[in-house]
Amino acid sequence: MKKLIFLLTAVLLVTAQLYSQWVQQISPTPASHYNILFLNSQTGYISSVSGIILKTTDGGTNWDMPTPITYLNVFDIYFIDINTGVAVCSNTSTFNSSIYKTTNGGTNWVLKFSGSRIALRGALQFINSDTGYAGGWSIDTALVKTTDGGESWQRVYVSGAIGIDKICFIDANTGYMAGYGMDSKPSVLKTTNGGLNWTKIYSHSNAMMFMSMYFVNAYTGWVVGTSASNQSLIQKTTNAGVNWVDQMNQHPANWELYNIEMINENTGWIVGDAGQIIKTTNGGTNWRAQVDPSPGPYQPLYAVDFNNADTGWIVGGNGRIYKTTNGGGTVSVQNISTEIPSAYSLKQNYPNPFNPRTVISFQLPAVSNVMLKVYDVTGKEVATLVNERLQAGTYETTFNGSILNSGVYFYRLTTDGFSETKRMMMIK
Repeated sequence: MKKLIFLLTAVLLVTAQLYSQWVQQISPTPASHYNILFLNSQTGYISSVSGIILKTTDGGTNWDMPTPITYLNVFDIYFIDINTGVAVCSNTSTFNSSIYKTTNGGTNWVLKFSGSRIALRGALQFINSDTGYAGGWSIDTALVKTTDGGESWQRVYVSGAIGIDKICFIDANTGYMAGYGMDSKPSVLKTTNGGLNWTKIYSHSNAMMFMSMYFVNAYTGWVVGTSASNQSLIQKTTNAGVNWVDQMNQHPANWELYNIEMINENTGWIVGDAGQIIKTTNGGTNWRAQVDPSPGPYQPLYAVDFNNADTGWIVGGNGRIYKTTNGGGTVSVQNISTEIPSAYSLKQNYPNPFNPRTVISFQLPAVSNVMLKVYDVTGKEVATLVNERLQAGTYETTFNGSILNSGVYFYRLTTDGFSETKRMMMIK
């Protein structure tokens, strides 16, 4: 009997671990959080609106909120070492900016730069302890630079760039920046001499904005943002930015994407509008949705930061802070049976009507390329739930309609030689 109880307890513990996914943490403020940075497994910082910088020393269990350092929004934060950090702040309406520095782990912050005609945003990085860059949006000069560890900052003119949303240096010489160009197109610029000169290497003709960028080495990187039709944008390069491959059809939603974090060439996460959390484990060939733990309404998620493949954090609107210790747990499409069905089939969603989530299941008698999409009554696509090659079996996925209106929607399963559409209703 004791052995049985022990086994049942073990099963329950394993099940809880498998499905723990993203757990919401307690924020001392409902203010929106723009960025998060963990220096190690215990010490982390969050930059927020109205000059707020939160700090934790216990892995996010508790967050301290000192007196705000400025009236401006803190868009980005970067630590050179455990004590020395820099925060960039701005008002994107008035184009006023400031940069603060701490040398005691955030206990005190000292103003080091104040300027007009520039709105510094989420583009802050140091090449070494002395040299760093901060970018943003500007009427004339969108980049500032320090060569003395953040004590002083000088404006740097970058030809062809009026907006810089992300800077990513691979080494002391090679770096990339993503933003908005003089030609009114999202662009990627590159330097090979430590930022002395920047050259535009790529410009997207059908996009609205590049919001974030991540390079895992000198050759492989991603940019994410918003397409011209206000839908998700993901692009990847494997040859140092010479060519970019569109991955925007390889993920399960169509909303703005704000931030990407990759821990290696295969595994990474992207967060975005309406509580989007998507993950890849194969370099972006497939992006799968993870579960937003909030009960709704779903807030934008602005930043994600991982220490390793298991432990990570996400921050966003309305004071949202999430943590995972299992890489975010399961994804939206799950194989619930490996028994081979006799035929293709698409099941009726349940519950139906629903608010705001419903489960859709389908069966595959053979290995197939699978596409499962949701449409509104006008035929407009509102979500891609599955877009990948799957083995034979029975699968289920969850559709989240929290940001959609009540009404009738249709979901269509398309595989190799099979297609079926069913109707569902959301009532709020």
